[in-house]
Amino acid sequence: MSPKNKNHQRDPQIGQLIIDTTNFYTEGVGREGISRAELAGQTTVFEQAQRHVLKGSHAGLDAEYAALNLAREMPAQIPQIRAMASDVRRHRDVLVIGIGGSSLGAKALQQALVPQPPIAGTPRLHFVENIDPYFLQRLLSSLDAESTALLCISKSGGTIETVVQYLILRDWLSRQLGNESARRHQWIITDPKNGWLRELAVREGLPSLPVPPRVGGRYSVLSAVGLVPLAVLGVDIEALLQGAADNAARCANADVTSNPALEIAALCVLLDTRRSKRTAVMMPYINRLQLFVDWYCQLWAESLGKWDRARPGSTPAGTLPVRAMGAVDQHSQLQMYLESRHDKFFTFIELETHEYDLPVPLDDFDAPHFPFLKGRSMAEVIDAEFRATRQVITDAGHPNMTIRLPALNAHVLGQLIDLYQRTTIYAGLLYGINPLDQPSVEIGKRLAIDYLRGTPR
Repeated sequence: MSPKNKNHQRDPQIGQLIIDTTNFYTEGVGREGISRAELAGQTTVFEQAQRHVLKGSHAGLDAEYAALNLAREMPAQIPQIRAMASDVRRHRDVLVIGIGGSSLGAKALQQALVPQPPIAGTPRLHFVENIDPYFLQRLLSSLDAESTALLCISKSGGTIETVVQYLILRDWLSRQLGNESARRHQWIITDPKNGWLRELAVREGLPSLPVPPRVGGRYSVLSAVGLVPLAVLGVDIEALLQGAADNAARCANADVTSNPALEIAALCVLLDTRRSKRTAVMMPYINRLQLFVDWYCQLWAESLGKWDRARPGSTPAGTLPVRAMGAVDQHSQLQMYLESRHDKFFTFIELETHEYDLPVPLDDFDAPHFPFLKGRSMAEVIDAEFRATRQVITDAGHPNMTIRLPALNAHVLGQLIDLYQRTTIYAGLLYGINPLDQPSVEIGKRLAIDYLRGTPR
């Protein structure tokens, strides 16, 4: 086991994440890393960032950083969430209509926490995201309207991809069941007051739940946006919220030696601005976290990939997030990592305890060819693969950190979600940009509508 940062040790009573940042520092990776002195020299900046976060999150769901308060505020809404989930669960197939932050968090947590194939009686969730007519037509051809529910999610209530898919699916339900019966198969999650979806829910009497207005889509998985689909699947949403709350408590001060989110943000920003590390590779050695990495990529890219519009000519902020999967991408990306430019840093995620393990059987013919597998299990093999990859990455001079999960459950995933949402907001503040907006994306959305009107500029 590699050396751990002594300030980030796991409390075995609560199953805390183990966060090892040693190889982000010069002591672990040499001159390509950040020195402890460099980090200490930024203490005042870190204190300012922490004050800003505390000030911006003091007003509950009305706060600037309302997303960081969801773990504390959402338990009060659990009864309404469970009531909606109970109604939706009566259907065999549930179409979750949304895109980006309105679906990716729940989709990632489903992959991480829900057994596949699902337990008998659990509804099948279908995430209807991209506007691909082939996909939607093939999906509809496999469904029975009587046993199908629509769960439409859009914070703004006007996301064009979601609107188009919802209109088509609502029409399909109405043609199959009639308008009145079709209404009993539809649920809405959107802004509490504004937008087309909110107006529609009121006009049609559709059951609905709110998205807190100050919680952006990519930060919304711990709101009804993620909690309703997860409750439909039987995920322990209380444990998920408790895990996020526990991580929030762990990140309550401005000392980077005891606030892991602030330390990670500080090191990532310094690696970018002082060591020209412009690519952030996240590589879990757990298949069920593949979509979690997609969630992280959206959160990191959309929050940080921008420049300070108040300072024309300022350097763009942010690093490019890259998806990788151990051990698969050792056979597709590792060569590039080891011998290409030194413009990368890595985050590895490993699992401490596997729910299942399989021994590697060797007969008399196999044993002489693979003597190193004698008495070994599959979990031991993936662990060796991880350690070998981390070692060669470190030896090549690439800064890297490791997050070790004590288990893969709702409480642990809640910690991981809060850790990265908090890290992203800290990083935005350290860059001097707003981590909550996405101005260039909005330009593209408006231009797409202009094309549909036939009036592109």
